[in-house]
Amino acid sequence: MYSLDTAAIIVMALNLIVSWSAFQNRARFEDTLLRVGSLNDGQWYRLFSSAFVHVDWTHFFFNMFSLFVFAGKVEGNLGSAFFILIYLGSLLGGNLLAWFYHRTNPEYRAVGASGAVSGIIFSAIILEPGMNLYIFLIPFPIPAWIYGLIFIFYSIYGIGRQHDNIGHEAHLGGALSGLALTLILAPFVIQENALTILYLAVPSLAFLIIMFFKPQLLLWNYGNGKQNFTVDDHYHENKSEQEKELNRILEKVKRSGAESLSPEERHFIERHF
Repeated sequence: MYSLDTAAIIVMALNLIVSWSAFQNRARFEDTLLRVGSLNDGQWYRLFSSAFVHVDWTHFFFNMFSLFVFAGKVEGNLGSAFFILIYLGSLLGGNLLAWFYHRTNPEYRAVGASGAVSGIIFSAIILEPGMNLYIFLIPFPIPAWIYGLIFIFYSIYGIGRQHDNIGHEAHLGGALSGLALTLILAPFVIQENALTILYLAVPSLAFLIIMFFKPQLLLWNYGNGKQNFTVDDHYHENKSEQEKELNRILEKVKRSGAESLSPEERHFIERHF
């Protein structure tokens, strides 16, 4: 295992400082997170700032632990400059895919370094596909390329189901960005590990083609017997939910006064008036 080099330590320290600062100040947290409506309003900085804040210390720990495990592989093989490029490129790629997928839901919110970390993980996998990894609850090691396949199919499943609070779109977008950037920056891996690259790229690219050009095929996301439920229907359902929330907040103001509103409720009102 490679030891952590300077760039990885700086990235982890920056995540620590920014996350700690956001934990201390809720308004600062709200100003840095990824919110689709704010991005649509031109607050592009959130594509980057949201990746340095976390929901809580547990969220922070798991992201930084994953980065700790894989960062040395990438920085040790490619150097600090390429490590930073892959980290930032994966961060951006993951958040852009999340934004695209949730673009009709202005209240969608996300934080965390998961997209960037996923990119570093996939960079490490195609650099050293034979390394053995342990997964929680599996008592034996598995090759890195198999872990990569599990990761991709689980992300695709999670994107379709949307039954948890995990940013599967950012994970998949970050992973593919890390893979692509590694191929660009270190083309020698194409010859050395071509099969691993194909195993990881083909199902991911097929899914992205469906997402971009035939999103109506992603029916398992909507379920409940709505076999003809389209992205447009999803948009109108989101609008209906927003109207219900707005009516609830206005009723609360009428009943208890504006001072009773939480910061999130105040922001919701600001965005809709």
